[in-house]
Amino acid sequence: MTRFALLRKVSVLVLLVAGINLPAQELSFLGGLMNESNPRQSSYTWQVDYRQDLYEYLAASAAYLNEGHVPGHHRDGTAFELWGRLPFDQDSFALSLGVGAYYFYDTQLLPGGDSANIHGTAPIFSLSGTGYLSDRWFYRIMVNRINPANDIKVNTVAVGVGYWFGKGGKPTRGNLGDAPDEHGYVTENQLTVFGGQSVVNTFLSQQARAYAIEYRRGLMPHLDWTLSGIYEGAPQIIRRSGVATQVWPVNTFFSDRVAVGLGIGPYFYIDKKHPVSPAQKIPAAVAPLLSLGVSVRLNDDWFVRAVWDRVTTGYNRDSDIFLVGLGYSWAR
Repeated sequence: MTRFALLRKVSVLVLLVAGINLPAQELSFLGGLMNESNPRQSSYTWQVDYRQDLYEYLAASAAYLNEGHVPGHHRDGTAFELWGRLPFDQDSFALSLGVGAYYFYDTQLLPGGDSANIHGTAPIFSLSGTGYLSDRWFYRIMVNRINPANDIKVNTVAVGVGYWFGKGGKPTRGNLGDAPDEHGYVTENQLTVFGGQSVVNTFLSQQARAYAIEYRRGLMPHLDWTLSGIYEGAPQIIRRSGVATQVWPVNTFFSDRVAVGLGIGPYFYIDKKHPVSPAQKIPAAVAPLLSLGVSVRLNDDWFVRAVWDRVTTGYNRDSDIFLVGLGYSWAR
């Protein structure tokens, strides 16, 4: 499956979920240990997990998983899972079994010192135990088994804390976030200017200052569209810039003052350090761009936004772009 085919499938899944009124939203941060099966090696792991109840005993999740560093491999990725849930002790504790797909990025060392960015999909099997400390706070223990056909097979064990987002002190079935009316909040026109850092996914992790500008507009409740100009700086082995357009399933919390979203779309770029064929006049290409963003309103007009972009290339020059910006919004 090409990365563009995978992008289309994930886009459809996320957009379908964004259009459903779902109850509880649980966000957790976990850290622990990773163990590679063969040869036997270990490293650290950390994970950010967003889980949403679909029914009383069924949930879905999207997670970012970093598997640490073992010799020859720096791997991370995104997992999408369905969970069966079994509550105990009047719902103060729950065991959950998850199964799904893990799309990974593995930076591998090549002879001569260069790096290869290997992309692939693997099944992931998970077991979690969640203890609810209050209406909003909980702790979670997570065990994952990642089992790709042509890459390292690993187990991860992590422990962390989480927070339930939503209206009121307990999950309210039928609400997505805490939109103030039955139609839901639709994002206004927004313009944001960003500064930050780009990191190329090699074993040397070359870095540079990065900048971006973004126009955003809500298409409907819980769905935004953006047009962005991105400059990734000049981190020695790339000099890349371009234009991206994305759709963003979004969720709002705390009376619409906080918004969280996942952006998916194409990134049209020029890399002036990428060698081209004689028939190619300019080093232009297109790559999938996957983004995670959060914004916090300062007042009715101004807000701050943080965005993490992942650029997935076909020539071993994947990158992460970390941006923080100040934005202005105006009426539709």
